Amino acid sequence: MAEREATISDAEWDLLDALWERETATAREVADALRERRGWARTTVKTLLERMVAKGLVEGRRVGPVVEYRAAVKPAEARRTAWKRFVGAAFGGSLSPALEFLAKDAKLTAKQREALRRLLEEGRDD
Repeated sequence: MAEREATISDAEWDLLDALWERETATAREVADALRERRGWARTTVKTLLERMVAKGLVEGRRVGPVVEYRAAVKPAEARRTAWKRFVGAAFGGSLSPALEFLAKDAKLTAKQREALRRLLEEGRDD
């Protein structure tokens, strides 16, 4: 599990998104899915996926002549880890300034602010 605490790069987010959409995919299928956005060759995608296997973010299994990959981390788990890292780095680990930033500086629409308010109310302990 500690392996999954690794920082996820922008490129890795794209690869994870492609895998989350497909459940399993070969390097070629992922490269095809990201062709317009990234334009990577299959070999580049294969290298990145293998690095992600080493980080514990992706699992690979040989199926005949190819390797099928699947995300080893759920979207919510990856986002939670990224959020914790962001709050730690940008706000010294304090959630209140991070939420204040979202409420005031992130230029949320009135509808988004209301949704955030409702979510915060749902999570109250009192």
